Amino acid sequence: MKLTVLGSCSGTEPQPNRHQTSVAVETGGKLFYVDAGENCCYSSYLGGIDQTRTAAVFITHTHMDHVGGLPHLLWNLRKICTLSPENQEAMQGRTIEVHMPDLSVYAGVRAMLLASEGHYDTVFRLEPHMLRDGAAFHRDGITFTAFHNLHLGVPAPGTSWKSYSFLLEAEGKKVLFSGDFRDLSELLSHMKGADLVFLETGHHRAASLCWELKNSGIRTGKLVFYHHGVEILQDFSGELQAARAILGDQVEFADDGSVYQL
Repeated sequence: MKLTVLGSCSGTEPQPNRHQTSVAVETGGKLFYVDAGENCCYSSYLGGIDQTRTAAVFITHTHMDHVGGLPHLLWNLRKICTLSPENQEAMQGRTIEVHMPDLSVYAGVRAMLLASEGHYDTVFRLEPHMLRDGAAFHRDGITFTAFHNLHLGVPAPGTSWKSYSFLLEAEGKKVLFSGDFRDLSELLSHMKGADLVFLETGHHRAASLCWELKNSGIRTGKLVFYHHGVEILQDFSGELQAARAILGDQVEFADDGSVYQL
């Protein structure tokens, strides 16, 4: 299993050499995206990731820093089918699932795709799914389980207070991807025994989360912080040093392009 951080930044103003949140997961001959920040298509395509193997996209919540790159990603999946007969054959008759907690946003993305050329004719099929707690994807030995948590702060009228996190089980490994969360306690039971945990720091200090994890008694493998907020980015090495003072080399701070192999 190979996991590539395509975007490591939260929804701050643009930051040098960082793009908004997205992770590409390659496992079992398939490609999955967890979140689709604004540069996920560009980074994965030019990074040599085979987009023809895309099986599903999972959006934790529909804030712009998690979904802004989805239209471009879906548009490019259509575009690459025109580049070679091999690409077209690879994607012929396939279904690509899009899982998100608000399908009105998917409808808006679909409208953008249709507006580009008046159609979105493809050799594959897009299949939207409304996220709910439970197994979102379960086949070929790969399972993505969704569970909701509360987003930090007060939601705007008409928007959801939920964000979703995902537990991936494949190749005998467990990986947890957090959405934006209010309290670590919402995630702890799902983190137990995970080989790799991605935790957002857009709303939290990494050292504080490390103390909470240490005091909880929950044991995990590698702890990777991503979705960095300005507090992390203003003192990246200092914040990393503070977190490692608590949990040692178990802790990493992701950069765009960071790769993790399990």
